[in-house]
Amino acid sequence: MNKRFITLLLAAGIAVIFVATALHAGTEVKDTFTMETDGYKKRKKAPPKFNFVEFSHKTHATDYKISCGECHHDKDGKALDIKMGDDVKGCGECHNKFKKDKKNKKDIMVHENAMHGNCISCHKEINIKAGDPKGRKGPAPASCGKCHTKIKK
Repeated sequence: MNKRFITLLLAAGIAVIFVATALHAGTEVKDTFTMETDGYKKRKKAPPKFNFVEFSHKTHATDYKISCGECHHDKDGKALDIKMGDDVKGCGECHNKFKKDKKNKKDIMVHENAMHGNCISCHKEINIKAGDPKGRKGPAPASCGKCHTKIKK
């Protein structure tokens, strides 16, 4: 065989390995992470009173058997068919408004509205299924202080 042909095959093989590794790598998903974004780090008036919420992917996916698509969705709100480790965007990449508009207080593009709408509605649904008709009490935290802990001074 020609040396040039062997070199070309070797180079192509190495390129395939790099591409396959990059595709397989996806996004590393931490078991637990702090739901913070740069938008909330730029406070100008007063220091925050509450810690950022700690979220457990592992608990929700493994223990509660909630699919990734329950939270991660496309621009039309349709659940994405993803698995742990797939390359996905964080919430703040799309829900990137950090100040509520007085004319449209429920704007879903406001990060806080998206998080509260998604988390609280799911938690209330779980609590309703567990027997509380209002969904406020039960196994899933549905009150502010359960997820937002006060910062100790």
